[in-house]
Amino acid sequence: MTRPIAMARFDRGWPLAGGAATVLSVLVLGLAAMAAGLPFWMPLNATSHGLHGPEAGQFAGLDLMHTGVGAVIHVAACFFWAAVAVLMLRAADRGSPMLAWAAGLATGALAGVVDYALMPARLTPGWELVLPAAGVMAGLAAMGVGIALGLRAAHVPDIPAHLHATPPPTAADQPGIVHED
Repeated sequence: MTRPIAMARFDRGWPLAGGAATVLSVLVLGLAAMAAGLPFWMPLNATSHGLHGPEAGQFAGLDLMHTGVGAVIHVAACFFWAAVAVLMLRAADRGSPMLAWAAGLATGALAGVVDYALMPARLTPGWELVLPAAGVMAGLAAMGVGIALGLRAAHVPDIPAHLHATPPPTAADQPGIVHED
């Protein structure tokens, strides 16, 4: 069995994609909240609505029970969707920047369909409790772009064998040569 391409590996593509998706989506969601006159962290508070009910979307404070729980749920969701993107890439025998973009953006779109069309209201990200539809879509798009950027960062282009550099020999490689330090 051959090893998957770098961006389709859980030790390389997954952490980069999940991390980039988390950072970019939190930034975009926070800026959308600020544009609506709300605190930056309100979308994260709203994400805790699975535990606190829809009132979490009205909580404007910054605390562990709302913001902290929402952040943990959001990070876990971003890494879940990054894993979906990595699994989508497992069948590819070659990586490319376009493949990373396709997987990232498709995963962001899939997350939107699953989260907002298939899941019960209690299990949505909750962003709709504080943001207009455009803000929710921007958050999903940012997650997809973040996944793509992370996968792209994990991509190692194929280097033809004749271009691989051979390291110079060391004293240990040459018997009979005494090396004094």
